[in-house]
Order: sequence, then C-alpha cells, then structure tokens
Amino acid sequence: MLELEGVSNDDVLKLQVSDGYCRVVEKVTDRARELLREAEVGKSTLPGVEGLFVQIIVELYRDYLDQLQVMEYDNLNIRGERVKISTIQKVVAVGRALFTTVAGK
Repeated sequence: MLELEGVSNDDVLKLQVSDGYCRVVEKVTDRARELLREAEVGKSTLPGVEGLFVQIIVELYRDYLDQLQVMEYDNLNIRGERVKISTIQKVVAVGRALFTTVAGK
C-alpha cells in the first residue's frame, strides 16, 4: 500500500510524512472504522459482560482514530505530538460504552 502511494520504508524510518503517507494512514483508518462497526454488531453474540468490554474498546479506538484524523493522519510525530486521548476522553468513552450497551438491551 505504501509503494502505491510513493512511500518507501526508508521514508517511514526517517519519519518523513508525505501526502502519500497520509493517504495510506487515512485508508487504514477508514478500514479500522469498518472493523469497529463489525465488532459492534458482533458483540451481541458474546455472553455476559464481554459485549461491554468490546464496546469500551470500540469507543476508545474510535476516539483515537478521531484524534488521528484531527492530526491530519500524521502518526509519525513530526511535530513532536503523539496521537493520544486524554484521561477525560477515556472516562467519557467508557460512559458511552455503558450507555450504548445498556440502551441496546
């Protein structure tokens, strides 16, 4: 996928972010969002509280992907910033997961 966008392994190792690299990360992010939607559907087949755990992971990862998008898909930290979600965001994500799981039953 990197080669199709004109990105070499050396570029990645040198932390060189290009438009091609960002397009690759965007495509991978889109695919990750699709998989998260599938996980949400599949969680209903799990026994006990396992569905809640899946939903928590979905919410946390979705927030991470949102932050990655805000950073214009630069996950190589060129600007010295890391893609991360705050503790507050994590607590809110758990709250959303609880609400989604309880409301879905």
